[in-house]
Amino acid sequence: MENNLPEVLAEGLRWFDDWFALEDIAFGVTAIGEPRYHYRNWNYLIEGKDSALLFDTGPGLRDIALVVASLTKKPLIVVPSHLHFDHVGNLHKFSSIAMADLPLLRALDQNGVIQENADLFLGDWENLKWPHFSVSRWLAIGSKIDLGGRTLEVLHTPGHSPDSVTLYLKPDNILLVADFIYPGALYAQVPGSNLADYLTSAEALLAHCPMFCRLFGAHGADPAPQGQRAPEMKVADVVDLQRALTRLKKEGGQPENTVINDRVSLLASKAAFAPWQSS
Repeated sequence: MENNLPEVLAEGLRWFDDWFALEDIAFGVTAIGEPRYHYRNWNYLIEGKDSALLFDTGPGLRDIALVVASLTKKPLIVVPSHLHFDHVGNLHKFSSIAMADLPLLRALDQNGVIQENADLFLGDWENLKWPHFSVSRWLAIGSKIDLGGRTLEVLHTPGHSPDSVTLYLKPDNILLVADFIYPGALYAQVPGSNLADYLTSAEALLAHCPMFCRLFGAHGADPAPQGQRAPEMKVADVVDLQRALTRLKKEGGQPENTVINDRVSLLASKAAFAPWQSS
């Protein structure tokens, strides 16, 4: 599904074409946005001295490989944050793909090809087809990806989905958090969402990074009065999320929508509350 309404970019951003937008968020770190897609996805390209990494590939309505090729000629590895349709749509356009070494993902590997899991992909939401691909490298949780003078640590951050990962660029104090947190409504009402995991992941991130860390999510604000840009969050937003989840656990209710702060809310299904109710 494409959104044909015009979108204004914030100051300092630029269009690659009529679909992809680019923002330099740090030296060698480029946010590649799709602000005309209704979920306003943002993907991230990180360059080291020797190689580069692309975190997420969007829904695949347009070819992000063309954008990446214009930005770097270095050997590239692609890492999906999780397997929802709006993050893996272009995976099959790349030859070197790495995924988190989690049992539920390993189970999808059949004869070297990753098979579709409907609850992890959710492609029927928008009638999108599974992009069959092979994994070149399995990434242990806690391992580091060396790009040459720049490393990224792989963190497991389930909650939104059981396979979600975050990448931590420690020297840059940047966390690429994908769907864990972003401006707007967080999705914990989809298959596999788990508020107990969400709380554990929030606590782990708070213990892992300093308060001045910059967090970048995968979905931009809607609306964005100052123009569309990469969705930068703060550690304080994760603190607010952790406090809200702690309160929900203590109170024992099952609200469908919880206000986290003036930027973030949380949508949750009864299934997402289930681990607390049964403990």
